[in-house]
Formats: sequence, structure tokens, C-alpha cells
Amino acid sequence: MADIEKINELIGNKNFDEALSLIKPALEEDSNNTELIKLLGLVYVNKKMWAEAQSQFETVVKYSPDDATSWFYLGICYDNLGNFTPAKAAYIKVIELRENYAEAYKSLSVLLLKMDNPIDAINYALKARNIEPDDYIFDFVIGTAYMKVKDFNKAVEHFKSALEKETNNIGIYNSLGTAYMATSHANEAIECYKKALELDNTSPMAYYNIGSALQIQQKHKEACEYFEKAVEIDDEDESFKIALAMSLVKSEQYKKASDIYKKLLIQHPEKDNYKYNLVTCYEAMGDLQTAISMLEGIVYVNPKFILPAQKLANLYIKTNQLSKAKDIYDKILLKNATAETMHQYAVLSSSLCDTDTAERMLKKVIKMNPNIAKAHKDLAVIYLNKRLFDWADDEFKTAMKLAPNDFEILFEYGNFLYSTSKNNEAERYYTEALEIEPENVLALTFMALNKLILNQLDESKEYIMKALKVNHHHEYIQFCAGRIFYARGEFEEAKRYLIKAVEQNPDIETQNTLALTYYELGEYQNALNIFNNILSKYPENVSILMSIAKCYEALKENDKALEYLDKLVEIFPEDEDAHEMIRKLS
Repeated sequence: MADIEKINELIGNKNFDEALSLIKPALEEDSNNTELIKLLGLVYVNKKMWAEAQSQFETVVKYSPDDATSWFYLGICYDNLGNFTPAKAAYIKVIELRENYAEAYKSLSVLLLKMDNPIDAINYALKARNIEPDDYIFDFVIGTAYMKVKDFNKAVEHFKSALEKETNNIGIYNSLGTAYMATSHANEAIECYKKALELDNTSPMAYYNIGSALQIQQKHKEACEYFEKAVEIDDEDESFKIALAMSLVKSEQYKKASDIYKKLLIQHPEKDNYKYNLVTCYEAMGDLQTAISMLEGIVYVNPKFILPAQKLANLYIKTNQLSKAKDIYDKILLKNATAETMHQYAVLSSSLCDTDTAERMLKKVIKMNPNIAKAHKDLAVIYLNKRLFDWADDEFKTAMKLAPNDFEILFEYGNFLYSTSKNNEAERYYTEALEIEPENVLALTFMALNKLILNQLDESKEYIMKALKVNHHHEYIQFCAGRIFYARGEFEEAKRYLIKAVEQNPDIETQNTLALTYYELGEYQNALNIFNNILSKYPENVSILMSIAKCYEALKENDKALEYLDKLVEIFPEDEDAHEMIRKLS
């Protein structure tokens, strides 16, 4: 006869193998003994042998259908084997048999969360809380269920209640922190996550949660510190590394971010999103050729991946490979002819001087989405270049209605007014543009030129000096500075800037202005050398012919002066200044 008391004692002391050695022989003698079968099932439960335990408890409830405890253990077996529907039925049967069986409510409410049935989980957990009001788990389950239905304020309420009953529970602090994050209380969330960290400073998830909260607050440098700690503790979790890399990029630590993406790519060479993010790092570090090479590989392997194709086209534009960029956009438009991509294509076409295509595409963009302000602005610039001034004005005004504080639109409208000699109006828009970007070098330069036209020479100088402070080496700014100092009669200063401008870009206008400056300084031979160089390219330029004649006059070489004046009047007989100078020198 089985020693039931001894078997119970062995199970209580967790001597499960010894208990088995007594149960099995006893069952061979008395195979229908439900008490022995139940004890065998209990041993199997403790040894986590769920299938074997299930078989025993199914037998017990078959012969003893009112045995609530056996139904409960049967539910646990089904639950652990992933058979949720019979597990749910078993737990409900327990509650029917024993209304105050708190553990059954607990297991059932957790199971209902697994089955994505949060409302029933809440209902059962609320009933259980009335049975055992001091058990934190029911508030925790209710809070978790409210998280699932996105009622985050109620989730906060129940997690706080759970925390009052179980003050040192890491899981509750983490869940409460997540609920706070969902209700936009990031500081409270961080406080909860730090409490969890105090309880266990080896938990990578606690560090990760704090980093995530800081990341949402755009505090990326601080976030990196916590993500790095999470990675240090658990180097296997990719989500920690991905989050760290993202905050490194946001805090402009591109080298560190690129190192992480390289390691991730060793593990997952097939993941194009890691490659794309690595490309972004290379671009930010100025290694455009490596970025281009990687993108070419991505686009070749996966031509349907639009985002890398667009970035590749933009990098081609940055490296002045405009034809390649156009080829990319031709392919993109076949797959994804959105207003945005068509707009980018139009801008690119304009850069390639294909203004007809640019105009046609911009009109399509505006038809698809009339609220894209910059499309109106870009179309206005094309109309301006075609001298369709009324149409340009209309498009600029539409653009400004849509985006009244957009720097580019204000600046380009100022340029439009400048080019149509409405300089007082142009000043207003340059001023508004500079209020938005006070150190924009082009806006400062064009404001200086506009002031020059208005003969406000002191202010003109002030703006050009600000532009030079931002970019002292830009040849166009140096040329404009030379023009302004020339207009002010400060010829030595003008010469200094114009020489630098000519060294970088020896175009005709810059050379001519430098030659005129040399003339004003009495350096007639230097002026003459430059004028002769220009004349070799433009032999019928009457202005240059007149300037050469004046240089020879200043050098007391009247015959040479007359020679060039004769050439001038042959080309332009009506030039009265030339005739007067001929009379004076003859």
C-alpha cells in the first residue's frame, strides 16, 4: 500500500525523483488510484514535464470532475504547452468550482493577455483583487491590459497601485515608466527607470529604457551614455546597438555610429537599412565616394528600394555628376512619380540647363499638389530667366502665400525685384531673408549689391564685410567687394580683393573691373595688359577699345590712342565720346 503521507513529504521537500520511485510502483498495484495519479501529475509539474503532467491530470478530472486543484494544474499544463483555449476553459472551470480561487484568476488574467483579450483580463483581475486586495499582481495585470488598449492614464493609475503593494519590483517600475512615456511624461518615466536601475544596476533593459526616454527628448548625447552601458552588459541584443547608433548620428558622432553599423553588417550583410544608415554616416563625414559606391551596390541589387536611389542621385548632384543623377531620377519616376520626386527631377533638369523639361515638370508638380511652395518659387525663377516677368511675379507671390517665412522664397523674390530694378522693394525681402538666416553669405552679398545700386555705399560696405567674414575666400564675394570699394573710391582695397577674385575666376567682368581699378590708381601699364587680353577675345568690344585708348593717352602715347579710337568709330560711328577724344588728341 502506498505511503501517501511520505510521498507528500518528499514533494514538499522537493525530492521529486524519490517521490517518483514510490509513486510508480504503487500505481502498478493500484492503477486507478486518483490520489496517486494526482501526485504523479504534481511531480511532473514541478519537473516541468508538462505533457506527462497533462496526461495525469486529464485522467484525474475524468474521474473527479469537481477537483478544482486538478483542473488548475491541468490549465497550467495546457498554458505551458501553448494550448491556450483548453487552458482558458480549465481555469474558468476552477473558478466555477471554487469562486475564491485567487491563483486561478491570476493565471487566467495573464493567459487572457497572451490571447490578446485585455478587456476580459481586466474583468477577471478586478474580481481577483477583491479576493486578495494586497496582491500587487492583479493591479500589474490590469495596468498591462490598459496599456494594450492604449488607455495609458488608467495604466499609470494601476501600476502606481501595484507599486504601493510591491515597492521594490523592477518590472513595475519599468512598466510604469513606459506608461509615463506614452502619456508624454518623459521626466517621470526617467525617474521610474532610474529606480529600476537602483534595484538592479546590471539590467541592460533599465539602461536602454532611460536612453530611449532621453532619445525622445532629443537629448542624444546623454542617451548615448545609457545605450552604451546597455550594450556593454548585453552585446548580443541588436536593438540596443541600433538605438545607440541612431543617437550617435543625431549627436553627430558619425565615426562611432559607422563602426556600429559595420559590425551589424558583418552579422547581417543582407540588411539594406544598415547599409543605408552607414552611407548616411559616410556622407556626413565627407567621404562621398565611399557613400556613392555603397549606394550603387544597394540600388543595383534592389532597384525597387526608392530611398537609396534618391540619396544616390543627390550625392551625384553634390559631386557634380549631374547626368548620372538624371539617369537615376529617370528610373525613379518610372516607379514612383510623386510630386516630390518630380520636383527634385525638375530642379536637377534646371541645373543641367534643360529649362524646358524643368518648366514642364514643375507645372505637373503644381497640378498634382498646388501647395508645394518651392515648386512655385522654382517655376518663378525659370520665368524670370525667360524674362516672363509678370508670370514670375505671380508664382513668387503664390509661393510666399504658402510659405511666408521660407528663406529661399524671400531671397529669390528679392533677386527677382533686384533684376527688374525694383531695388527699394528688393531691400525689404533681402532684409526679411536675413532675419531668418542672418549669416547667409549669398543674402548678405546681394543685399550689399542692392545697397550699391541704391548708392548707399556705407551700408553696402557693411554688408559685404559681413559676407567676407562668413566666407573670406569665395571669389564672387571678393569680386563684389572689389566693385563696392571701387565705387567708394577706395581703389587700393578694391585692387586687393579683385586680384584674389581674378586668381580664382579670371572672367571678363572681373578682369575689366581690376583693369579699371589699375587705371584709377595710375598703374596704366597693368591696366593696359588686362584690357589687351580681353580685346584678344572680344576684338569689337567698343568699351574695351575706349579703355585702351585712355591708357595710351595717360602713357602719352597719343598715336597708339588714336589707332584704337579709329577702330572704335569704325565699329560704332555714333560714339560721340570717341570723336571728341580724337579731336583732342589730333
